[in-house]
Amino acid sequence: MVVRDLDKAIEDWTKILRVLDPASLEERIVKYDEFSSGDDAGMKWATFVNNGGTEIQFIQPAPGTPMGDRLEKVGEHVHHLCYATDDVPGSMEKLKAEGLHLPGGGQTYNDPDMTWQKWSWVGHKSTHGCLIEVASPYESRNDGKWHHAPGKFAYKGPGEHPSFAEMVPPVAAE
Repeated sequence: MVVRDLDKAIEDWTKILRVLDPASLEERIVKYDEFSSGDDAGMKWATFVNNGGTEIQFIQPAPGTPMGDRLEKVGEHVHHLCYATDDVPGSMEKLKAEGLHLPGGGQTYNDPDMTWQKWSWVGHKSTHGCLIEVASPYESRNDGKWHHAPGKFAYKGPGEHPSFAEMVPPVAAE
């Protein structure tokens, strides 16, 4: 979520999660007070880590950056959902082949502060309003930082992460 005041967002969401999802408060928050991210350099962000569920991340953009300008225009809002994959460039090629809207043509970006981190975007025109980040898998080691976690979300076969096809047997032809 894009927010005006990172510390206030952390404070408010700590209160919300304390009641609705206390497991999200068990791990240390991953927080960067200044993050170099291309045109949006200078942003601050923090993530409530939940290794078994949904993680919530807040971004406080620097003034005069593209994301800062968007905050001024739109106000605080949900910015994106993130899906992790071990092969960001390969996934982007597959998404491109599907004909989806990919800002920057599906270009993969690399973070200079976390050299293992790669990411790209699926645009709102294909997702019905919410930007989708496609990123290298990462994990918290309860030290306030992100660490590369290759294979963290790898599908290992039936029963581990059942797809619809595994949950619902095919209908026999009559």
